Amino acid sequence: MSRAIAPLLLGGLGLLADPQAQAIVFDDTGSTTYNTAAPDSSHAGSGWQWQGTFGSYLGTMIGPQHFITAQHFGVAASTFVSSSVFNGVGDVTYNLALDGFGQPIYTDIAGTDLRVFQVVETFASYATLYNSADELGHEIVVMGRGGPRGSDLLLDTGLGMELKGWRTGGADGVARWGTNTVSSLLPNILSPVGDLLAFDFNHGAGAHEATLSSGDSGGGIFIQQFGVWKLAGINYGADGPFDTNATVGDGSAFDAALFDVGGYFTGSDAGGWNYQTDTPLDNSSSAYGSRISTSASAIQAITGVPEPSGVLLLLAAAGANLRRRKR
Repeated sequence: MSRAIAPLLLGGLGLLADPQAQAIVFDDTGSTTYNTAAPDSSHAGSGWQWQGTFGSYLGTMIGPQHFITAQHFGVAASTFVSSSVFNGVGDVTYNLALDGFGQPIYTDIAGTDLRVFQVVETFASYATLYNSADELGHEIVVMGRGGPRGSDLLLDTGLGMELKGWRTGGADGVARWGTNTVSSLLPNILSPVGDLLAFDFNHGAGAHEATLSSGDSGGGIFIQQFGVWKLAGINYGADGPFDTNATVGDGSAFDAALFDVGGYFTGSDAGGWNYQTDTPLDNSSSAYGSRISTSASAIQAITGVPEPSGVLLLLAAAGANLRRRKR
């Protein structure tokens, strides 16, 4: 990435009733009903079944009595709900476990935006953590809770109006899933919230190509390993805001899902604005997720769930290959 942009937090903006509000944003479509049901085909079982609503946001089941989400929006509710949208059967409500002072029991992973909550009841199943350091270049399936993209962003290039992306805003509360590819790994020395997975919003990259916006915080990011979809990240933020000028305080800054930031200013009124040169090649914006692999040991110490051994993973992969050959 050629920009130095602090990720814009996805949480804390509230749940808006505006029908034009956005969250998971797709390059290929603005349909309000796109990818609102469980993934199928090659993406079947890719973590949708372990999502749950936590107030206006999402969390992921990672142990018999634990789920993980983002820290930055706080304690969003007193319950975690595995809705019929995710489990395909019916809503199941889990109550947050409380300490002796009546406060929710949770543990923050130091130096990150990750937070692990405990519930009273027991989950029927839960996600395995991705603990390999090879995320770069892998396809991801990402879940968020929001709405479709907003109005087109057209830039006058001098040769005509060119589509650069779409405006984004608040969330509509509808869960969606999309895909992308891990484009870079941001170490904690470059991030105030620990290691991050970054993924670019590329134009024409496929039917499910997606990025993040307000309302997606806490959703799971999954990578397939040895035929098993594992939790590799938790939604944190996205590039922004953007502006058409560098004037401070004029109120013209906006949030957007841009597959090409060329021709716009990036930064903020507080930190200053930087012009992004418009070139023939797209310079995409990025979204970010808190990296699970570098915190896996700390998370497992909380949940008490050990990582499956390499032998078991190989056996699972061999079984999957055998089933494919039989079919």
